[in-house]
Amino acid sequence: MHHIERLLRATDPELVAHGERTGRLSADIAGIMGLSTEQLALLLQAGLFHDAGKIFISREILDKPGPLDKAEWEELRHHPMMGYQLVRDSVPDLVARIVLTHHERFDGTGYPNALPSSKVPIEARILQVADAFDAITSNRPYQPALPVAYALNELVRCSGTQFDPAVVEATLALAGHLGWAAEVAV
Repeated sequence: MHHIERLLRATDPELVAHGERTGRLSADIAGIMGLSTEQLALLLQAGLFHDAGKIFISREILDKPGPLDKAEWEELRHHPMMGYQLVRDSVPDLVARIVLTHHERFDGTGYPNALPSSKVPIEARILQVADAFDAITSNRPYQPALPVAYALNELVRCSGTQFDPAVVEATLALAGHLGWAAEVAV
């Protein structure tokens, strides 16, 4: 087991569970998109580590049942950079870049660097969609798990702004193949 994985398991088991789910879904989406076996393996690792920086964020923020205020939101926005700094010397470069860029948006308004989508690895754009899907369909302090159809509709709604449309299309294809949701507004 990787030393960072041991740290995460000891610190926040739910963070690890979310990371494992996100990594598996990322790899499944990447498979639909025709990415290589090596890229799928890197996505599994990136999924596990993508939120590693959250171990440096206060539990009061992570466990807050309601909306975050401006200062709390600013603290949370540091987790991609903190995660990158934690993992960069012990994982493949692409995994570290995915950790750093997984909250960059397709329209270039994301964080931490407001990068245009052309500067964000396709693997990070895939992980971002898988991360959002898992967050919506899992119980969180601020919201109970919502239905798969709701999550897929959110991906469609945010396609072209927050999410890469090609990744959303592949996710819908995967959902259709797996029979996840009967009613998705496309």
